[in-house]
Amino acid sequence: MSYRSFAFMGASLVIAAGFAATSASAAVIDTFDNALTLGPIQAPGVWYTDRYAPNGFTGGVSFAGRTTLEHKISAADNSVNRPSSFSSPFYNTQGRKFDLPANTNSMSIELYVPASYASSGQRNAGFWGTAVNNANAISAFPIVEFTSGVDVDGSGPRFRGFNVLGGWINMGLPTGFTYDSWQAIDISLVGTNVVYTVGDLTLSQASGGSTSFSNTILQGHTIGLGSTYDIHWDNLNAIPTPGAIALLGMSGLLVARRRR
Repeated sequence: MSYRSFAFMGASLVIAAGFAATSASAAVIDTFDNALTLGPIQAPGVWYTDRYAPNGFTGGVSFAGRTTLEHKISAADNSVNRPSSFSSPFYNTQGRKFDLPANTNSMSIELYVPASYASSGQRNAGFWGTAVNNANAISAFPIVEFTSGVDVDGSGPRFRGFNVLGGWINMGLPTGFTYDSWQAIDISLVGTNVVYTVGDLTLSQASGGSTSFSNTILQGHTIGLGSTYDIHWDNLNAIPTPGAIALLGMSGLLVARRRR
């Protein structure tokens, strides 16, 4: 092998590594250390309303030794006080949505679970996604949420995952769980399944033909005459498929070859 060929290969590998590192770093969507861009409708880089805008949705809020996203639910936004076109229970779910990078097949976040959630008797905080298939059509709504609402089987406070074919499946609480602590939640597409993970809890469900996540949604809930409480989120991450990372690396090689 000539020196020139060896030098070209070295430069190409460095560039490819740079592309891979860039794609990996781009997986960090938000550490919520700063203010967020909010809006009523979908737009790049914007946290836009899903169903009904929550009372507050603020980045850069100091809480429990961290800088977090504070998601506020208020009794003032109950069904009686909302505009008549938003009075149905559908709009008791109040959150915001953010578009993810193309080909995202894994997303994660941290949720603070305070002791007050244990006796709330309601759905408290949900980490949602919109999944799409190869035709970019919506194929599923994967969800992991914390709730203390009493289920038909008598279940109390717990995490649960949404079955894309309909209905909830209780996951329980992870080993060593304590209130007033951060809990890591992960939703990933693995083969033909969507896999929910909270600590050492894992739940795998059919994905409905989903191939990627187009956005993430952070939700809270108000019930009856209204609920007032805060949700704190931290460290939202989204990871593209390995194939997308490999493609970026190959793009680096091709660019180096063209320039050479």
